[in-house]
Amino acid sequence: MAPRAFSPVLVGRQEELSRLEDSLLAANRGDGRFVLVAGEAGIGKTRLAAELGRRARKLGGAVLWGSCSEVELPLPYLAFVEAIGNHLDAQDVAAVRAELGPLAAELAQLVPQLGELPPVAETDSAQAKVRLFEAVVALLELWAGDRALLLVVDDIHWADGSTRELLDYAARRLARSRVMLLATYRSDEVDRRHPLTRAVQGWRRSGLGETVSLGAIAPAHAAEMIAAILGVEEVSAELAALVHERSEGNPFVLEEMLRDALDRGEVFQADGAWQRRPVDAFRLPETVREAVLLRLGRLDGEHVEVLRAAAVLGRSFDHGLLVEVAEADERAVLAALEAAVSLQLLVEEPEKPDRYSWRHALTQEAIASDTVLPKRLRTHSAAADALLAAGGSALVVARHLLAAGRAEEAADACLRAAEEAERAVAFKEAAELLERVLPHVSDPRDRARLLYRIGRLRWLNGEPGPAEQLLAEAVGHLDDLDLPVEAAHARVYLSRCRWELDQPDAALRDVEAARDALEREGPSAELAHAYLRIAGLHAFRLDYDGCRRAAERAVEIAEQASADFERLWARTFVALGYFGSAREFDIFDECYREALEKGYTIVAGNVVHNEIWDRVHMLVGGLERTLEKYEDVPFHSWSSIGIEVARSWALLALGMPPAALEQARKAVGRHESLGNPKFGWRSHLAGAEALLELGRTSEAAAELPPPSPGSELQDVVYDTPARVRIAIALGRAGEAADLGRRAGSDDALVRVPDTVAAAVEGLLAAGAVDEAEALVARAKRLALECGRAGLELAEGRVLLASGKAGEARAVLEGALAAFEDAGLRLWAWRAQAAAAEAAA
Repeated sequence: MAPRAFSPVLVGRQEELSRLEDSLLAANRGDGRFVLVAGEAGIGKTRLAAELGRRARKLGGAVLWGSCSEVELPLPYLAFVEAIGNHLDAQDVAAVRAELGPLAAELAQLVPQLGELPPVAETDSAQAKVRLFEAVVALLELWAGDRALLLVVDDIHWADGSTRELLDYAARRLARSRVMLLATYRSDEVDRRHPLTRAVQGWRRSGLGETVSLGAIAPAHAAEMIAAILGVEEVSAELAALVHERSEGNPFVLEEMLRDALDRGEVFQADGAWQRRPVDAFRLPETVREAVLLRLGRLDGEHVEVLRAAAVLGRSFDHGLLVEVAEADERAVLAALEAAVSLQLLVEEPEKPDRYSWRHALTQEAIASDTVLPKRLRTHSAAADALLAAGGSALVVARHLLAAGRAEEAADACLRAAEEAERAVAFKEAAELLERVLPHVSDPRDRARLLYRIGRLRWLNGEPGPAEQLLAEAVGHLDDLDLPVEAAHARVYLSRCRWELDQPDAALRDVEAARDALEREGPSAELAHAYLRIAGLHAFRLDYDGCRRAAERAVEIAEQASADFERLWARTFVALGYFGSAREFDIFDECYREALEKGYTIVAGNVVHNEIWDRVHMLVGGLERTLEKYEDVPFHSWSSIGIEVARSWALLALGMPPAALEQARKAVGRHESLGNPKFGWRSHLAGAEALLELGRTSEAAAELPPPSPGSELQDVVYDTPARVRIAIALGRAGEAADLGRRAGSDDALVRVPDTVAAAVEGLLAAGAVDEAEALVARAKRLALECGRAGLELAEGRVLLASGKAGEARAVLEGALAAFEDAGLRLWAWRAQAAAAEAAA
């Protein structure tokens, strides 16, 4: 009997496996789970996931498996492509396509088997990413059916940014499904600068993902493992202690060292039983790399060279490509593969018989790193030539050309790969590929256009800082080259970056310059986009008339240019232009329904976000119904919608501060993990308000972020309520009054009822009754159609402070009734407390 190289049973992981089984059973009940398994290389993460997969199949569920790969230019969404593609091979593709409907066309970007449907017409890159991610979610839910589906994403420390985004999206969208997501990563490779670190921290803070950490196995478990490998009841404590000490309790290292001992006859079979040399003569290799290379060295020399080429190709490879690059005939390649499989260095992929994978990444890493540089360069060069001749993936071709030192030849492949990545909405990967090309581009026009493309991709990936630098440089070059239309396109994105970086004045200048240049070219989607961006900047300044005029112009242009997506998005800004009126909410409803019907997810989510903001700050009803709209809209963390922070505002106004705090904490985790300072600032303010209402004043004060560096009036609306009420709670009346005066410094602010109410509280705390009375009178003159209950509350408080308790009571009871009718329980409590004081 040939000795085994690995343990046939899982040893020492019962507690961790039990936790994973609990999550699997929860998913089987419709409570989707996202679990991370962390540990050092070789500690048993993949083996644990495989055991959970076996148990998932016993439940009757499907198991999908995909792995990330350690390569210089990772293939976007590789793990999902592998997992979905392999499972789809065993399905009725036509039936799956019919079940998915139009979403099948989106998935065809990742899975060629679904490519018979025509592509969906492009409208907006961010929108395209949501559609693609939603298609993946729909497919996983379809395959789950009425049993738990387990999706394993192995080695996410090597994942590209797009894979991490899709994993985050799927975890959020599948929380109420029968899908369990399990991701493994090497904790020893993820330091504070690793891109995965921020994502993991966000998942933990928000409660989205649970982490199961694997440590070294105990000496007793090492003994059990050795016995299982040798097929005996027990082994001596002396041998177990020696092997455990040398392997440091790492299961893979233990297996490799014991395998080496078997190969060298240190452990041998005689008279039907396993024997070993005396422990004092028992030798073990010092490292797992040494163990792997010792085993490799026992192969025929020709076979070793074939396997070195295979290790250079990567964690997995095709037999045909290996034949092309191995500098050996097919017979020798097949013999080498058979020998490596028998030694359990390689495994055949069951669903693709001509494809092989290294049993463990450490094995491939050890052999590849031990291969001399000239051999590595020749292998990469031959792989690139073979793939070019066969029409292989541009990204894989580029990867091998770069590794072969053929950088100039790689430029064309990188350009083609960037186009592939952008079509698959893998923006970060596309940008990195174009950055590889940039040093080799000398033509000024091509270089300027490339800078614009990279900057736009960086912004789409949620990186406004780098994007601003690239786009500003692109604009300068395009202006110098007298390319005004292309410069205008770049300026629209530059404007958005500068707004996100709290430079609103510069943002407005940029987009107005873009508009002026595009106007000369006639109607276009780009011109409509510029106008709707202008409308948004006016709304952020609380200039709602300017917002409506720009938005109506955007609608007109979009209709002339047949740009339906831009037309509908611009109509949502027309609604904002009617701030404070019933007409605003009528238009919001129309836009929301149309956006859902047409699959314009970004538009639908943006409508809900803006509607919640306006209802909260105008203090009008309908919040519960508006919150329900979120259930129909899929979201993603890089979207500008800000789902959790909007929910936090609404839940607090509805009188649910614990739930509001939970949503605010999730929002903080999400936006800090994305590096989005504007939404992170808003999220901290929401958390501070919720903490204050829970009576946790000192925590609320600690939660307050620094004042906004921007000059937009909307920022004053955001932070006045939290800052005023926390100052009052801490006894800082002068500070509260100053904040109240700031809130009354502009007529646009005085038209916002909840800002006026907070400002009056601040002024009255310092005894500034006359100022508060003047502010209320001014607000009543400027009052909008909706939101009068907030002004009544402010007026009642002023009357009460002026000693007119009877008048105050009547006004406050009117405000109380209005808030109760609107379902705004927090405000009803405030009005009730003030009315009770007046009655007393």
